[in-house]
Amino acid sequence: MMLFLFLLVGISHVWVNSKRTQIGYSLSHIKKEIGQIREYNRKLKLEIASLKSPESLEKKAGKEFGLRYPLPKQIVFLP
Repeated sequence: MMLFLFLLVGISHVWVNSKRTQIGYSLSHIKKEIGQIREYNRKLKLEIASLKSPESLEKKAGKEFGLRYPLPKQIVFLP
């Protein structure tokens, strides 16, 4: 009976350590993914800031839409 309990405790110990190792690997992988996602998010925020800049908007308006500043005679002031 004691041998059976000793074996059971030993097997349980090995199983728990195995699970702990697996969870550690999973946690490490998830932390790495979180770091990659945060870096990607940081780059996207920089890109958004760049695209919202007045210089970028003027450049895009001219190249993609053919817009330009109006000539003085095209400006009409209303009273």
